[in-house]
Amino acid sequence: MVVAEKKFHDIFNNTPIVSNKTREQALRSLENLQMPTTKHEEWKYTNLKGLQNENFVLAQSGVCEEIEKFFVPQLQETYRIVFVNGFWQEKYAVLPAKVQLIPFAQAEREGKVQNYFAKNLNLEKEYFDALNTAFAQNGYFLHIPAGAVLDKPLVVYHLNSGENTAYLQRNIVVAEKSSEVQIINLYLAKGESTSFVNEVTEIFVAENARVNFYKLQNEKNKVYRIDTTQVEQRDSSHFASFTFSLAGHLLRNNLNILIEGKHCETLMYGLSYLKGKTLADHHTLADHRQPNSYSNELYKGLFDEASTGVFNGKIYVRPDAQKTNAYQQNRNVLLSEQASIYTKPQLEIWADDVKCSHGATTGKLDESALFYMRSRGISEAVARNLLLKAFAEEVIEKIPFEPLQEYIATLI
Repeated sequence: MVVAEKKFHDIFNNTPIVSNKTREQALRSLENLQMPTTKHEEWKYTNLKGLQNENFVLAQSGVCEEIEKFFVPQLQETYRIVFVNGFWQEKYAVLPAKVQLIPFAQAEREGKVQNYFAKNLNLEKEYFDALNTAFAQNGYFLHIPAGAVLDKPLVVYHLNSGENTAYLQRNIVVAEKSSEVQIINLYLAKGESTSFVNEVTEIFVAENARVNFYKLQNEKNKVYRIDTTQVEQRDSSHFASFTFSLAGHLLRNNLNILIEGKHCETLMYGLSYLKGKTLADHHTLADHRQPNSYSNELYKGLFDEASTGVFNGKIYVRPDAQKTNAYQQNRNVLLSEQASIYTKPQLEIWADDVKCSHGATTGKLDESALFYMRSRGISEAVARNLLLKAFAEEVIEKIPFEPLQEYIATLI
């Protein structure tokens, strides 16, 4: 076992977890897995050497002063749960009725997660998924019964106090038949210390259910964040993912959607606006396994200073997935000579009656448009901001919840 692996195992080995077959399988997998390097194709442009050289300690508590200062005014009229360094803050919870929303550890002890825990994860190949499955105890379990519709979004505040801590978080969302929910994840940080966070969220969207899932990554410390969102959709369901990456140090977002039903709608939107030496790596998968479904993916990136973007988007259309419509676009703008983007859209089709397309573009701000606005008396700074806003707006306007749309627009 390499030193880096030993260090991470040392951090989490004393975590008090509920032992079961799934966790034991993950532990066995970790014995044979190495932390990914740039020699792994899926990690070719994301170097984890900096992570290996850090000295982390396991987060022991969720202590953070003045938590209320992090609450977003535009999102006050919502349900709410708060985590600090992965620990649930019961005092600040505003919970919806008619659904079950409890800490993950409690749900595991009560046997509520056994049918969902790591159901669709590849523990034998994915190091960080296995690490999380083996040791994670913090997080939430959300069960929405059939026919239940949350009248307001659920906002999940993930507050990071830094302090050279490492922590894991595991979430499971089960949306039963004809239910509806919007979940807004806000990732914020206090201080500038280094931290390592590994989060896995498993979402199960039953027949005719609707789930909108948002991630706003705005941690202004040196955070190494590695997230996996694993989704399973059934007949006539709707799932929409919105990922906004604005700050951090190294961000890796894995979004894997198994479209197991017919007549499904799957939407994937992403926007990165990065500065400094931040790296954001988006890996997405839309796996069409049944006929007559639709997926549409649009990821855009604005990269300034020495920031780096990575996009690897896969669409699979299996032999039984006839009449599939699947579309994917990745568009990027480099705002400095030091910024870079690596993009790789992929499309693999094993069916013959489909409509699919994919593409990617990378360039600079439109100089002719910039010149036109300056010739009309608009300053260079204002003209530049107008062009950036117009570029980002194509993703922001897709958000169906207007208060969140307004909040993200102000950040951009």
